[in-house]
Amino acid sequence: MKRLTTIAILTVLSGCAAPERTVTVTGQSGDSQDNRTQRIAQLPSTASPAGNDLQSSTGLPLLTVNDYVRNLVHELMALQQSLDSDSQIGVTDFSYVDSALDQGSVFSNHLSEAMIYDLHKFGVPVLDYKVTDYIRVTETGDFVLSRNYEELSDEVAIRYVVTGTLTTHQQGVLVNARLVQIDNKRVVSAARTFVPRHIVQAVISRQGEQVMRIK
Repeated sequence: MKRLTTIAILTVLSGCAAPERTVTVTGQSGDSQDNRTQRIAQLPSTASPAGNDLQSSTGLPLLTVNDYVRNLVHELMALQQSLDSDSQIGVTDFSYVDSALDQGSVFSNHLSEAMIYDLHKFGVPVLDYKVTDYIRVTETGDFVLSRNYEELSDEVAIRYVVTGTLTTHQQGVLVNARLVQIDNKRVVSAARTFVPRHIVQAVISRQGEQVMRIK
């Protein structure tokens, strides 16, 4: 029997809050357990430049945010014992702890995008709820992704979500991630890492985010 969980989505347009709309998340039940021990053993356990083709000005391999996200995914998957081969996962943006928890940034957007990649590489079925039912053709390009809730499906079959918080630090950003079973809000696993300031700054490029917030 499926359980329905409702997620509220708020959109801000032209400085005014739009009416609240909900997306129903359909929980899954009756799934069999899937052993992921072999996949876990094959993943690196620490952020390491090994296998990274990017190089710094000194000629040494260059670490990026992706390396830290890979560690978060490894830790999340190593600690969980509930996922199976049919458990759909959604990845949301991480929010700063001192915000209303509904504000993203270029850095948080990149974290979620990188996490989708590493979860998929790990073998976890990830559902991208930002995909529309059509391709939008414009003068500047062709697009299938959208952040406009009116263009997205009202119901998605997601059982788990990866979410988390960001805390600014004088030397960088503290990242706390967790895997949550959405129908009962239970934290299945948790992970954390610290991303140095210069690596965060390398991701921030949009106007208004040129300088990282320091507490």
